[in-house]
Amino acid sequence: MNNTYETNEQILLRHKKRTNEQVYIGVIQKNMDEVLRMINNVGNSGNKEQDLLEIAAHILGAVTLKQPFMDGNRRTGIIATGKFLRDNGYDLDIDPGEENSELRSLLRKIKDQLLTLNPEVMKQMSFYISQRMRKHEP
Repeated sequence: MNNTYETNEQILLRHKKRTNEQVYIGVIQKNMDEVLRMINNVGNSGNKEQDLLEIAAHILGAVTLKQPFMDGNRRTGIIATGKFLRDNGYDLDIDPGEENSELRSLLRKIKDQLLTLNPEVMKQMSFYISQRMRKHEP
């Protein structure tokens, strides 16, 4: 997770330099523990690709819902999801810096939840990721 955090830190500092807006860098440990617990409870079907997809969707969803970082949680969720898939032989075709209304809408729905990830929204997130997930070609 340190590489993801460092990458997010670089993105936030670049954003601050460009806009002069205040950014906050740091981890809220209690929320990070909840994110990890949510991720560790999925992806146990035995179907590798389906499990990777479910875990990837939960990484993005849990980071968005639980907000474990002081700033940049959605960007970090996208970066962490891409890193997870890359480590498992897949590329994710989502650029965290580009406008993406479908993804933003899904992340907004997740963020609006109070305690848990909505199963229907998570199905939509899994489908969204599945459409952008490709075998990594070295």
